[in-house]
Amino acid sequence: GAGGKGGAGGHRSASGGRSPSGSGRMSRRRAEEAKEERKKLRSYRVSEPRTHERGYTVYRVTARIVSKKTPQDVKEVVVLKRYSDFKKLHSELSYIHRNLFRRSEEFPAFPRAQVFGRFDEAVIEERRRCAEELLSFTVHIPALYNSP
Repeated sequence: GAGGKGGAGGHRSASGGRSPSGSGRMSRRRAEEAKEERKKLRSYRVSEPRTHERGYTVYRVTARIVSKKTPQDVKEVVVLKRYSDFKKLHSELSYIHRNLFRRSEEFPAFPRAQVFGRFDEAVIEERRRCAEELLSFTVHIPALYNSP
């Protein structure tokens, strides 16, 4: 920042005012700001669960992506996904997250598959909510939202 502290005889480097001996890590506050910024640029909504004629529930997933360069440029992508799609995604992202060693964050839980009661309104709502939480969790972790 412009009003940063300089140590006794400290020289500012081109890399944001830190001396070459300082760590290259972002400050915690700066990391939080970057996280919030990414949330504004990318968001997900899981809505309108309905029973497919083949006997499973589909959920409408809306991905909203705002261009960093031109914020008025907003792209929305809508797809229909099943519980099994979210379950597979949860498993894959959980594996990636575990290997990122981000122990300070708890990876979101996901409801287990069940044969009986899967068309129960409460079960469908829990799955919808958990799917939305899973997608929202990824917005601040590039390794997760950029995964195939």
